[in-house]
Amino acid sequence: MNRLTIREAYYQGKNTLSRAGLKSPAFDALCLLEKAFGIKGRAGLAVHGGETADPEKLRAFGELISRRTREPLQYILGSWEFCGMELNVGEGVLIPREDTCVLVETACAGLEGIISPKILDLCAGSGAVGLAVARRIPDAEVICVEKSREALPYLSRNISAFGQGRVRCVEGDVLLPPPQGEFGGKFDCIVSNPPYIPAGDIDGLEWEVRREPRMALDGGSDGLTFYRALCALWKPLLRDGGLIAFEIGYDIRDGVIDIMRQSGIAHITAAKDLNEIDRCVFGTTVS
Repeated sequence: MNRLTIREAYYQGKNTLSRAGLKSPAFDALCLLEKAFGIKGRAGLAVHGGETADPEKLRAFGELISRRTREPLQYILGSWEFCGMELNVGEGVLIPREDTCVLVETACAGLEGIISPKILDLCAGSGAVGLAVARRIPDAEVICVEKSREALPYLSRNISAFGQGRVRCVEGDVLLPPPQGEFGGKFDCIVSNPPYIPAGDIDGLEWEVRREPRMALDGGSDGLTFYRALCALWKPLLRDGGLIAFEIGYDIRDGVIDIMRQSGIAHITAAKDLNEIDRCVFGTTVS
């Protein structure tokens, strides 16, 4: 076993993941190879693949492959790319997904022309949305609100890495009214990727999704619990004409729009993700 080349180790790992039924065994094995051996992607494999694998690194690679059969890749790697940022992730925090980029783009488009906008990112998790908006709007100020004690350390580390002194976090439960004195003045925008999976559907999700924190998934019996609270309790923090934008699940768009409309939000529009699925709804407070 110790005489394997790095390339042979990679193929063994890929075959193990393939037999385990993972969707992208080649990609996953390459990521784990990079973590264990320090080589960079396929180019690194091409250059160093013929070298004899160091026994300790080979052992570490085998352990990573074994973990991958029962853990999400992102948690094993400890970070994941989102909107140009390598965010710190792990057990206890929702994994950032490319679909969420449409929420970032929507918020940035809606804030165009506003000087030094103030933004609330509710149910912030890793801080992916709020940090990405702050990165694209250089004079924005962002407050990220998160309840989970497990997620908060990841949020803090990501703010330290990418917040540029313009993003801060507040521990808080968005199902309760905003704490008095914590949020001064009115905000130009509220963004949120809240839990939106109906509670009864969670046990039927893919095993990797079920490894993510249930708190970040469970949207109540109909998936709409957080939208009701955000519109009822937090929308009053928006200035007149302020923007509110939510990520949504593919089957709850109409329910979210109804909640927004009933709370006095106007000009409500849906935006699609890269798969042409409605992934974001947004509107403005009546001015």
